[in-house]
Amino acid sequence: MKEQSTTKGFAVLSAAGMFAKVLSLLYVPLLLATIGDEGHGIYAAAYDIFSLIYVMTSSGMEVAIAKQVSELMALNNPKDAIKTFKLARFGLMVMGTLAALIVIIFAGPISTYTGNPRSYYAIIALTPAMLVTSVLAAYRGYFQGLSVMTPKAVSQIIEQIANILFSLIFAYIMMKKSVDLGAAGGTIGTTIGAIIAGYYLAKLYKKSRGIRITKSVAETPVKRLSTKTLLRRLLKYGFPITLSSGMQYVGAVIDLTIVKKRLEVAGFLLTKERDIKYSLLSRYRTLLYVPLTIISALSSALLPAISRAVVLNNKKEVKEKIDFAFKISYIVSIPSAVGLAVLSKEIYRLIRYGAGHEIMTYGAIVVVFMAIVQIQTTILQSINRLYIVIVSLGVGILAKLITNYYLVAIPSININGAVIGSLLCFLIPMIINNIALNSALRVRISLIKVAIKPTLAAILMAVVIKILNANFSFILELVGNTYVLSSIFTLISVFVGMIVYLYGLVLTGGITKKDMKALPNKLTKLVPKFILNRLR
Repeated sequence: MKEQSTTKGFAVLSAAGMFAKVLSLLYVPLLLATIGDEGHGIYAAAYDIFSLIYVMTSSGMEVAIAKQVSELMALNNPKDAIKTFKLARFGLMVMGTLAALIVIIFAGPISTYTGNPRSYYAIIALTPAMLVTSVLAAYRGYFQGLSVMTPKAVSQIIEQIANILFSLIFAYIMMKKSVDLGAAGGTIGTTIGAIIAGYYLAKLYKKSRGIRITKSVAETPVKRLSTKTLLRRLLKYGFPITLSSGMQYVGAVIDLTIVKKRLEVAGFLLTKERDIKYSLLSRYRTLLYVPLTIISALSSALLPAISRAVVLNNKKEVKEKIDFAFKISYIVSIPSAVGLAVLSKEIYRLIRYGAGHEIMTYGAIVVVFMAIVQIQTTILQSINRLYIVIVSLGVGILAKLITNYYLVAIPSININGAVIGSLLCFLIPMIINNIALNSALRVRISLIKVAIKPTLAAILMAVVIKILNANFSFILELVGNTYVLSSIFTLISVFVGMIVYLYGLVLTGGITKKDMKALPNKLTKLVPKFILNRLR
């Protein structure tokens, strides 16, 4: 296994993440067809609870492991890097087991308190996944720390395929008993997928025999760290990172706990009505996270790179990585938000999402704020400003809580209030984090200046898409608005939009020859020649 550059690791994880997300998009309409809108609302409620517990027990520690392993490798201390992984793997196994046991015992009160008593069986069905995903997170953090992203990427694809396959099978079987059990069946694949992905990474780790230590490294005198010191560092990194990661998912649990109760105040008295409304919100979030997969991949590749540069006191590299991160974040998130807003109705029909596209039309802008906050969080964690993230996210969550409480209860706004709450939940932390970064790095990072060129290119893209859609609508009125023809037109609009946006970036100077050279050759070969020829 060879260490991969930031750009190559980013490209590998982006490709795998997008493939996995496309699969999940296809999975949602299949699950809806199996368990219905009502069942999906129950399923989504249970999954939000699981996601929070997973982040609190595993996801944050995955980042902490990656950070510590990358730092130790930068200091030519591979033996302690392996030791860190083994200590973390055991600790996560214990945490995952305890979390699973606690949830099994308190599943009833948890489902009742969050206003979702029908999600009880689905929560129980997810408890084995809490243990398995904890161990899986340890392996992913280890490979990420080595800047070897391919194993993590492959494991994501394996996990998603198995998850979808087995979830649909069990949902179909258990739906025959009841809607509640059908929703529970839709969660079983989560455990099976994690088991298969974990087995793959464990075999790969064993085959590679950990880290291959070269003769020169072995002969280099290095001060070994005690078990106590390694554990202390893991906790030092792990606690604030876990807390900040968990707080990002608290927003979903706030939606889960408050939204349904406030929907009742808004006049949606039937449980079935509230479950369907929550299902619309869940579908919106699922689609929203598709472009964020690329940002997550960038964060994964970026964290070990910046952490190593910080340890080696390489300020120039730290600055270069940060500039690259913000530039890519805007280049990806801004057209994604514009595209989702302009094509919301067509995309919802394409992936058979049913109703609710209006939420995406005005709520797509949240993608930009989420992307920037995610990158800011990664940078702050890399430069050891761990607790500022907790403060900024805490303020954002408070704003979301207040917004949800008041707006969702207004009948004319109802579920849309949760979208407005999400916007504030990320806009406020974005501003606070930017102030913290400017102070820590002693440089001025302008969030608006970097966004101008991608925004101009995205506006050009939106205009072209609107013109295309007007012509496509006219054709559909003449020949018949069939699903197949509508889908073809939607895909054409997406493809043309991507080309126009890329060309707009080149015209505005938002992307240059230097940027293209930093990307893998396989990726640049996909760019049309007429665009490459216009690069400055």
